[in-house]
Amino acid sequence: MQLVPCDHGGYSEVDVHFGRFEFTSSEREVTEWAQQRAETCIRLLPTHPVHRFRLENPGVRVVRLSDVIAPYDFRQTAHYQEWFRKVDAEYQVVMHMGVDPRTPLPDGSLPATLGVPLNRSSSDFSSREVQALSLLQQLAIPVLRLRRAQHQLEMLDAATLSPELTRSLMRLGLSQRQAEVAFWMLKGKSNTDIGAILDVGAQTVRHHTIEIYKRLGITGRLSLQRKILHSVSGTE
Repeated sequence: MQLVPCDHGGYSEVDVHFGRFEFTSSEREVTEWAQQRAETCIRLLPTHPVHRFRLENPGVRVVRLSDVIAPYDFRQTAHYQEWFRKVDAEYQVVMHMGVDPRTPLPDGSLPATLGVPLNRSSSDFSSREVQALSLLQQLAIPVLRLRRAQHQLEMLDAATLSPELTRSLMRLGLSQRQAEVAFWMLKGKSNTDIGAILDVGAQTVRHHTIEIYKRLGITGRLSLQRKILHSVSGTE
């Protein structure tokens, strides 16, 4: 028995600054179709009517598409023409599990968004079903936040110092060299190790470390980790 019946539902995750797009649908064909169009999803995300609604109403965690845009108007949008129509989705409700959309990065992009979209082709979702999803969201969000933090740590452990990640760290107010030092600090390297990697002395690394803490308003490596993950990827 389904709590809220739908034609197909799924889990979506868009993480621009770590270069991730994940989408899993209850229908295998929809999953495969969506994964082949990751760039389209990332491009359309900022103009999704539900996302735009949450920019102004971040406390509303479960949003019914028809509450924020009339069905006829939605069918005229690029979202409908390039995405929804292709998967026979006329009605949608989204249970948001990710970051507060009011805190984008300085360049205006959204660091990460996680959601559970449910789709139907013939009938809209009722107010009772929206209420049921709201209760479910309150139960699920603490568990998902913990898993999300673990996932980001795993990604950080496997990450390389790419130009995009360097720029993301520099957006926090760090110089390029400080961004490089911060990256290796997050990897658990000592000042001596970092000096060897960057071909500078350990004392120079120590000086950069002090400046990093001062610029970010933090006091140690653990708080550095929290600051970077929250600012770059939206993890609390």
